[in-house]
Amino acid sequence: MSSEVTASIQPRVGAGPLVRVIVRESAEPARVVRWLFYAFVFSLPFETVGKGALEPPTIIGGLLLASTLLQPGLFLRWPPAGLWCFVVYLYLFVTLGVLEPSQYRAEFARSVLLLTQLLVLCWIAYCLMLDRRVAERALLALAAACALLALLQVTGVASRATDVGARVERVTAFGFHPNNLARILTLGLLALVGLTYGRGRSFLRPVFVAWLLAALVGVALIQTGSRGGLLALGVGLTTLVLRGGSLKAKLLNAAGVLLVASFFALASMQSEVMRQRFERTVEEGDLARREQIYPTAWAMFLEKPLVGWGPTASTYELGSRLGHPEEESKNPHNLLLYALVSSGLAGALPLLAGIALAAFAAWRSRRGAHGVLPLAMVAAVLVANMSGLWLFNKLHWLVMAYALASARYVRKS
Repeated sequence: MSSEVTASIQPRVGAGPLVRVIVRESAEPARVVRWLFYAFVFSLPFETVGKGALEPPTIIGGLLLASTLLQPGLFLRWPPAGLWCFVVYLYLFVTLGVLEPSQYRAEFARSVLLLTQLLVLCWIAYCLMLDRRVAERALLALAAACALLALLQVTGVASRATDVGARVERVTAFGFHPNNLARILTLGLLALVGLTYGRGRSFLRPVFVAWLLAALVGVALIQTGSRGGLLALGVGLTTLVLRGGSLKAKLLNAAGVLLVASFFALASMQSEVMRQRFERTVEEGDLARREQIYPTAWAMFLEKPLVGWGPTASTYELGSRLGHPEEESKNPHNLLLYALVSSGLAGALPLLAGIALAAFAAWRSRRGAHGVLPLAMVAAVLVANMSGLWLFNKLHWLVMAYALASARYVRKS
């Protein structure tokens, strides 16, 4: 690691006059910061293994946050426009939540604390992943963690049967919610395939190892029986075909992605769990109660379109209208509907603007060093958020940070 330290004068434009801020920053993140970041990313798929504050990402995330003090200049960069949009959303989230009835205050405070922590995570990840080599190794850590998690599940070491209202037996590792586990495995699998085929040069050698790991993660994903997870994976894999390059490279890339997609299609047809769930969707219109949740949430938005019902009060209002005897509160299981119902257009617009800017940065970076991988992961996260609310999940914000940082790879590739 280069120990050279340079001083730069960077102009900042605020509400007042132009201010010049002197920022000292190292040529690259310190080794301890990098490795704590890799360890943090590796721990994310195991988020619910521990209990409460003892969850692995919480412990390592605290150490990562403390390590940023070793290089303060590295984390004093001017935030991109997308991150500012997320900050505006957080401000409106807090403002609207303060106006809620007092009985929701404790739950609202926990949500604010979590969302604030996630934004700080997004900022730290963005600063570190501006270095494309750090981003590559972080994604490799995610893929490795998902492969290990899949191995523990497929071999039965940590597998557990669960139902979660599906009326069929679904298998997950450590009792994770099957839909959440499927989304995690989807991102790990996309990172694995993207590092191998979604860029100009394969990051993984030999390639057959990537195929074996992809098959392992794929089997675990299918065991979850998650239709939304499989759809998110399909969209992500399809996006990988958009990779640039010569005609030969495009054909080879398309053939590789088609082979992976074919594997999942055949494996899904052989899976009793997945086949039954898709059959009920087609024959009965069964979407795990989403066919009731979505129209009810939309009706709530139409009643209060400007500022919504409040971040916490909206979930209790939706739960009351759905009338499920075991669920006092319910989120809309959809990022767009949650934003509209909880904070109306006032909160939804900055949140969606931030996501759009992240997606645009990923689109611009498709000819950079990471190819279409950032775009594929953003696409998968967006699809995952259409059948479940992942706004309060660390991997959602990690992908947003990766997408925003990926715009730099075009200039540095």
